Amino acid sequence: MKKWLYLNAGCVCCNKRLDLVESLKATLNNYEWHGEILKRIIIETTGLANPAPILWTILSDVFLGVHFEIQSVVACVDVLNAKTHLTNNEAKEQIVFADSVLLTKTDLQNDSRALIKLKERIQALNPSAEIFDKKNIDYESFFLRNNRARNFMPRMPKDSHSQGFETLSIRFEGAMEWSAFGIWLSLLLHQYGTQILRIKGIIDIGSNLLVSINGVMHVIYPPKHILKDQNGSNLVFIMRHLEREKILNSLKGFKDFLGIKGFETP
Repeated sequence: MKKWLYLNAGCVCCNKRLDLVESLKATLNNYEWHGEILKRIIIETTGLANPAPILWTILSDVFLGVHFEIQSVVACVDVLNAKTHLTNNEAKEQIVFADSVLLTKTDLQNDSRALIKLKERIQALNPSAEIFDKKNIDYESFFLRNNRARNFMPRMPKDSHSQGFETLSIRFEGAMEWSAFGIWLSLLLHQYGTQILRIKGIIDIGSNLLVSINGVMHVIYPPKHILKDQNGSNLVFIMRHLEREKILNSLKGFKDFLGIKGFETP
């Protein structure tokens, strides 16, 4: 059973939205009252919405945090108008915040070279995002897939520095002290949280499990434990107007505290 709920009292992306919180709670209670199972909720925003406040609204509410898990953030890109839209920083940030990018109107785009260049531009903004063609996907499978794949580390594009946006990929040798990593990341986000737009990573904590982390600005999703299939840790940062040396110098200062043997930037 599908149900639609429309929130029209202002922009859903601007602040913590109590109406969004209450609507999600009411929807869950309604399903439980009727003995039905609520499988998923898709929150669709219009225009150039910033998903960070929406994520914060859900993650900061104790009730919602127990009953809901954020699966992914999806950005739609109109391939016919992308060149114009991507002159806007808000549009670029939507791609940066996304786990997946869905290309629309590809059936109307006859210029294959333009489509290739658009994909390259998207990858330059967010190398860890998966790109899908709307006409080729099955939506049921698309929303059921696990976007927190273990081996997500991207190949850095040649032009990863784009008008103030910069990508930093770091590989760490050996296991890392998890509690120390949490302290370091908290300090880093406290200082540069508005400039670190996206962070994704796989952390080797020295056990038979890895920890997957995923965050948008200062909002970090609850970490996930996954079966170990690699040694060492990986982190990807997407920053805006923040020199990568700031993060690297911070790591150098905390290297012994984190318990890592060393790190490199591919």
